Amino acid sequence: MDHPMPSATPGKTLRALLGGLADRLDTIRPTAAVTERLVLAQALVIAEQLHGSTEAAEDAERDLLTLLPAVTGQTRGQYAKELRDAARGVAQ
Repeated sequence: MDHPMPSATPGKTLRALLGGLADRLDTIRPTAAVTERLVLAQALVIAEQLHGSTEAAEDAERDLLTLLPAVTGQTRGQYAKELRDAARGVAQ
């Protein structure tokens, strides 16, 4: 996924977004295959859950997209682990 650089979403928010997305994927059908379309759709859902339907949600979604690991045939549970690993790498 090729996306622009993050705007101004603080690291704590990005970690929360990555963690929320990981939790959602890991909780609902964790052994099913993950798809890029699913990840992109869920990124918006998670951003809007955190910020409501606002410009802040748009910014958060854009920033989240820059951090998403590549979808390469993982299960939803495996991808969730990669998201949590990415969250640990986000600066405070």
